[in-house]
Amino acid sequence: MEELIKFAFEPINIVYTIFLLLSIIYMLSVVVGVMDISTIDFDVDIDADLDIDTDVDVEGNIGIFAGALSFFNIGKIPFMIIFSIASLCMWVIAILLNHYIGGSILFSICTFLPIVMVSLIITKIVTMPLVPVFENMNEGVEPINYVGETGELLLSASKESKGQAEINIEGDVHRIMVKLDEDNKVDSLPKGSKIVVVGTDKSKEFYWIEKNSL
Repeated sequence: MEELIKFAFEPINIVYTIFLLLSIIYMLSVVVGVMDISTIDFDVDIDADLDIDTDVDVEGNIGIFAGALSFFNIGKIPFMIIFSIASLCMWVIAILLNHYIGGSILFSICTFLPIVMVSLIITKIVTMPLVPVFENMNEGVEPINYVGETGELLLSASKESKGQAEINIEGDVHRIMVKLDEDNKVDSLPKGSKIVVVGTDKSKEFYWIEKNSL
């Protein structure tokens, strides 16, 4: 056991060990009630709901990235659960590889991305049974009506392409996908523009906005 701990803190394994320790500390804090399981989500749950656009632009790239996050169940399950499982997988794989095959810094660097990808795939498989559990937990939550709320654009929005807006409701920050209302005189609004939500799209995938003139 002592040799394993010593090996885990060697330079070739230290990154994976740090990830694992962070996840252990977080989960222990959840168990003792210091933190909630969904405290750290980094707004991934919202970003993962972005659609994959076919346009080759910023919004399209964000949509592809969000699709990848959703594939690995990020946004469907609290981020820290996924992070903890992935960290454990990465640590175990790295320890075994560096012990039996590698052992050098160069080998550790070259295997970092493959280890991350394999760990994410394992994590996806392991967490699949949890997806319906968290979906059922959220069924009783009343959807928020953002119409009439004001906020600020985090990503530019136009009549054709979706952007992202930040809405503050009673101290809680929400991020929603938005498009510029078709009746607006301007065709787009840049990042940082003050906006007001004026409607919900029929698909309920985004909200219509216009520039807040107040």
